[in-house]
Amino acid sequence: QFISERYDLKGSTVGRECSEEEKAKKGSNAVLKDMDLAKEVELVRSMDRPSRRASGYGFHLGELTKAALLSQLRRDVKLLVECKVMDYSLLAGVANMDTGRFDFSTLDALDKSQAHETAFRHHSRRNRKVKKIVRTLTKAMVPFQIMGAPIVYFGRRAISIADRTVSSVLTLPLPYYGAGLCGVDGGTLAMVDGTRTGKRAIYYLGLIDFLQPWTARKVVERQLKGWMGYDVHAV
Repeated sequence: QFISERYDLKGSTVGRECSEEEKAKKGSNAVLKDMDLAKEVELVRSMDRPSRRASGYGFHLGELTKAALLSQLRRDVKLLVECKVMDYSLLAGVANMDTGRFDFSTLDALDKSQAHETAFRHHSRRNRKVKKIVRTLTKAMVPFQIMGAPIVYFGRRAISIADRTVSSVLTLPLPYYGAGLCGVDGGTLAMVDGTRTGKRAIYYLGLIDFLQPWTARKVVERQLKGWMGYDVHAV
């Protein structure tokens, strides 16, 4: 299975969350939405870890690619506005180029691990003797860690280089099914390199569902949602 995650992003929040039933039924094939990505960011940010970095969540394409993509999306949206169409969204397929996969089961595991860590910290505060023993053992291990650091470092580097080489050869992205038949060229930004949760990833991007005209019926639907208490700018 090449695509590990799928996102349908509109930039709105009302009704923009994948159901638990779909996640349970389809697993990594479930189409996630705006609020799913927002919850991931909120969850990882809330984890009290000194080593937590921004690269641990969200989409990371690099500053230049990000600027080029946003510029292209603004031009595309301007054209769609002029055409008076709506309901379009950005479909993002994430191909994880490293061996590890990241999905919502990983988020659940992170959430549970956070609870375990909180309970452990609470228990440690009540048991200072255990903390003292742990600190003593940690200090005693420092000389051995220093002596073994070069071996560990070069060993990890060798494994990382070998893994990247094999991964790049065996999982080299191929054109999507049917590309050679229909001749669709999505442009240079239809497939970009980046990272996902700190791992190498390829992002397949494209605008979809852009044939719905902005009609009087859609105006009424939007207004009704506003009367129901929803933010019309978030619909």
